Amino acid sequence: MITLYGIEWLRAKYVLFTLAELGLDFQHARINPFEKEKYAPGYLKLNPLAQVPTLVDDDLVLTEAIAINFYLSRKYGAGKLWADRLEDEAQIYKWSLFAVTQMETACVDLILHRKVLDAKVRNPNIVQAAEKKLTKPLEVLNNHLGGKDFLVAGKFTVADINMAGVLSYALSGEFDFSPYDHVARYLDTILSRPACKKAGIVPHT
Repeated sequence: MITLYGIEWLRAKYVLFTLAELGLDFQHARINPFEKEKYAPGYLKLNPLAQVPTLVDDDLVLTEAIAINFYLSRKYGAGKLWADRLEDEAQIYKWSLFAVTQMETACVDLILHRKVLDAKVRNPNIVQAAEKKLTKPLEVLNNHLGGKDFLVAGKFTVADINMAGVLSYALSGEFDFSPYDHVARYLDTILSRPACKKAGIVPHT
């Protein structure tokens, strides 16, 4: 039995999207990292950093959302979310890591300082810096998506789940994607998938 620890509006949403796409049965333990429940002794045995998400699949305990998504896609995807060629597999790694390393921090800053944090501690300078930081990566992504529906191999893969998960933070943080027309189109397509809505990844307004 698969058990996922985490809540829908943090990185667990990437994994929930994948689980929904694969149609897998699982238990969802809603551990909120902003509450003391993350320090429960039983949970700390699974994730000593007291972070989410954490996946337990029989004897396997796995942390880090992107690693979890790679694992689920390869083990249970039967080609559905993964690639058939090594070259395309490398592109799945590339675009997933591109999303996390080049954009995730800025995307999270946008939703924190425009929606989540109390108004008195929101920092417009952080918002401005985050939008500036996203400019170049989004230009690169926009150019790549010209004439494409998906990131890799002309089909929907886990790379699209990871990318859309990251960008959904910025969308919730009122980022204007209109200058990046291919990204805006792409993001709307991925976030409109039934599995995405089932996972609760639909941007918060």
